Amino acid sequence: MAAAKKQTFDIPFIGYDYGKYFNWDFDVLFGQYGNPIIGIRIKNIVEQYSADPDNYLNFHTVLNQVVSIIGEGRIVQKLDIFTKKKYAAEPSPQFLQQKYSEHFDGRLFKTIETVILFTDLIHDKIKKNGRSATGGSITEKSYKELRDKCQKVFMLLKQSGCEPEFLLEKDFEYYISGVLSMQLSDVPVFDNIKSTSEYLKIGNRYVKNIAFVDVENIDLPSEIEPYSILGGNGAASETAVDNFTFINELEDYETIVYNQVITIPLQAQQQRELDKKKKKHEGAANNSPSNAIIAEEIQTLLHNIAIDGQLVVNAHFSLLFSTNTLEAMEGIQSQIENKLFTKGIIVSKNAYNQLELFRAAIPGNSTELRDYDLFMTTSEAALCFFLKKAIP
Repeated sequence: MAAAKKQTFDIPFIGYDYGKYFNWDFDVLFGQYGNPIIGIRIKNIVEQYSADPDNYLNFHTVLNQVVSIIGEGRIVQKLDIFTKKKYAAEPSPQFLQQKYSEHFDGRLFKTIETVILFTDLIHDKIKKNGRSATGGSITEKSYKELRDKCQKVFMLLKQSGCEPEFLLEKDFEYYISGVLSMQLSDVPVFDNIKSTSEYLKIGNRYVKNIAFVDVENIDLPSEIEPYSILGGNGAASETAVDNFTFINELEDYETIVYNQVITIPLQAQQQRELDKKKKKHEGAANNSPSNAIIAEEIQTLLHNIAIDGQLVVNAHFSLLFSTNTLEAMEGIQSQIENKLFTKGIIVSKNAYNQLELFRAAIPGNSTELRDYDLFMTTSEAALCFFLKKAIP
């Protein structure tokens, strides 16, 4: 049996710009390509059992405005991190309240922490060459633009009740080390990572990344809403729930990271390419009916862009989770695949690049996603895949 290759795990960041020296409210992390990364911690504004469709539509609109403000040539990465914590009884001067709290002392409860990160789009050619993009597309002007736009996003999120907080160095370190160790903790414990084509093993933990979309064979619903209807026969059948509410129903996990990424390419260039592709498929429509269908779909997309002012984006969605045993990992994988199947999503069977997908889920490191990890859609449709609920 061949000996396992040992490699150093490179942290894909090169340093910080500290806001205290420039009178900013935030610190800026720099990625391996010289790209600045600004993060905001937020609270999803839809309470878990609110059941109000207007809340989902409202948050969907807010996220759409965030994407519009950030604009082309940028990446928006939203991470929802599900963890379990032990409840510590809160001291109370009232005897009954104290005893009530002590009754739940030591019990596990679930939490969701949400961060949204913004950075510059890095082209695949630069990644392949391993060159830094500094001095290329990233300039002092574009850096200032990103900072200004993030300030506008912060104001919008504050007005919308998302309770935003800019990330400082200690916050970046907390979330980066939390994902690297798959355990959010103030004192992270790192371990060796063993990579296979099916899963990763970090110390004694089994870590699996499930990519929602196989770019070679995209199986997605033709229509999707910002929320789902619970269904069934009871009085609650018309209740509005999050599209991915099932994530919180999973049990045998330690940590789950839902990685949601939208990259916004230059729009004029993207539309020209789509128009070229449409003409190419129209020319071959007589030979193959599938070409006519593709041409029609591209025409519908271009129509939506022109009429509604939507953005063409490339999106990536994946669920990263850790368990204590291989059996628990396979059980959760099966549950996730079944739940997604009921929504018309057939997950990628070609996600053999587990380490690559794991690295792309590190906060601020979505630049490592390659073209084959992304699929093209409109901003409105992509945001329907974003998690919108919070645990009260």
